[in-house]
Amino acid sequence: MSEQSVSDTDRPEKWVCVDLFSGLGGFSQAFAESERWDVITVDFVEDFEPDLCADVLDLRPADLLELIGLDRDEIDVLVVLASPPCTQFSLAASRYERFVDGEPQTEEARKAVALVYHALGLIRALSPDFWVMENPQGYLRQVIGDPTGRVTYCQYGTDYMKPTDLWGDHPRGLSYRSCSYGDACHEHNTDQEHGGLGNMSGLQSYTRDSAERAKVPKELSEAVRDAVEEEIENPPPEQATLVQADGGRNAPGLHTATDRQ
Repeated sequence: MSEQSVSDTDRPEKWVCVDLFSGLGGFSQAFAESERWDVITVDFVEDFEPDLCADVLDLRPADLLELIGLDRDEIDVLVVLASPPCTQFSLAASRYERFVDGEPQTEEARKAVALVYHALGLIRALSPDFWVMENPQGYLRQVIGDPTGRVTYCQYGTDYMKPTDLWGDHPRGLSYRSCSYGDACHEHNTDQEHGGLGNMSGLQSYTRDSAERAKVPKELSEAVRDAVEEEIENPPPEQATLVQADGGRNAPGLHTATDRQ
């Protein structure tokens, strides 16, 4: 009997989530818990046991596709998550004057900016259906523009506030839950790398482990996954998508996928 190729309609759909700067895997944890998704984690710290242990700055899009084992057109849904290191962009470190009017002033700050732009280049080249880059609210806004949305982690299950910016091409159903300083929903305010505690109550519950502090809450990971799946299963009409794009849902000057069908 002659061998017959499997048609596109017969093969199972491939949904892939790539987690750049994955750390402990917080951002992609909800995707990893779902049987629908194949998750690829990337980090340069071997102890985190990423799927690919490498510096994002050294990667090309082909490296990630080789790891996934599929050409881009063989991936039905691609989501890219990115959590670049925030140390240089932290407001808590403003006394070091690492940025002035959005321009890096130190070698380390320049390296941090180069890393972010390289990650954005990877994302653009991969042309994902959705992508989300997160960083604690800080100087990264001055570098790549205003975020698509802002959240506070206490609205996603933590006892600390941690205002966090989200850039990218997000599913339309993703809501940005946030609170205000002094609200009762959090015990203290934090900055990822330096503490930045505006309220000293609850200090004992605030972890000193930098990897734990950097971990995206599971509820936020779930919110992103659920909104992505909802839009995949119930795509918006074309006109609605154009209106959303005109409304500036996407970070200025960055790749978007608002014309997807």
